[in-house]
Amino acid sequence: MLSKLKKALPIIIFAVVTVAIGSVLFEKCGSNAEHKAFLAQVDSLHKVNDSLEAKIAKDDAAIDSLDIVAVELQYKVDHQKAKVKTIVKYIELEKNNIDAYSDPELVSSLNNRYPADTITNPLLIAQPVLVSAAKDLVELDGAKQIIVLKDSSINTLEAKVTVKDSIIGKYANKELNYKNIILNKDKEIAGWEGQYQKIELQYNKLKVKSKFQRIGSYIVIGGLAYLMLAK
Repeated sequence: MLSKLKKALPIIIFAVVTVAIGSVLFEKCGSNAEHKAFLAQVDSLHKVNDSLEAKIAKDDAAIDSLDIVAVELQYKVDHQKAKVKTIVKYIELEKNNIDAYSDPELVSSLNNRYPADTITNPLLIAQPVLVSAAKDLVELDGAKQIIVLKDSSINTLEAKVTVKDSIIGKYANKELNYKNIILNKDKEIAGWEGQYQKIELQYNKLKVKSKFQRIGSYIVIGGLAYLMLAK
C-alpha cells in the first residue's frame, strides 16, 4: 500500500502544483481596487459637470435678464425716434401756419417770443424777412428738442451695446462650460471602455484559471481512483 501511495504521490503533487500555479497566476483577477478608484474618478467627474451645469443655468438666467434690458432699451430708442419724427412734422406744420399769418399775427408771434421789450426803437422790416425769421425760429426750437432726443438715443444705444457685449460674454462662458462637460463625458466613456476591456481580460483569465483547477481536480481524482482500484 505504501509503495502504491509513493507511485501516486508524484501525480498528486503535480495536480496540487498545477492548481497552485493557476491560483498564483490569477490571484489578482478578483481584485476590484482599480475599479473602485475608477468609480471615484467617475464620481468626481459627475460633481465637476454638476458644477458646470449650475454655471450654465446661472448664465441662462443672466442672459434672460439682459435680453429684457436690451428689449427695454430698444423700445426707448424706438420711442425717441418716433418723437423726433413728431417734432419734424410739427416744425413743418408750424412753418406752413406762418405762411398763413396776417401781418399783425406775424408781428404778434415774434413779440410773444421776445416779450421783454416790444416798443423801443421799432424798425421797418420787410414782411418776407419776418416770415423767414419766424420759420427759422420754429426750426431752431425743433432742432433743440431733436438734439436732446438724439443725445439720449446715443446714450441708450451705448447702453444697449454694453448689454449685448455682456450677453455675448455669457454665451462664450456657456460654450466653454459645455465643451468642458463634453470633455469630461469623453473621459468617462473612455474609462468605461477601459473597464470593459479589463473585465473581459479578467474573464478570460478566470476561464484559464478554472481550466487549471479542473485539470488539477481530474488529476487528483484520477490519482485517488488509482489508489482505490489498486488495493
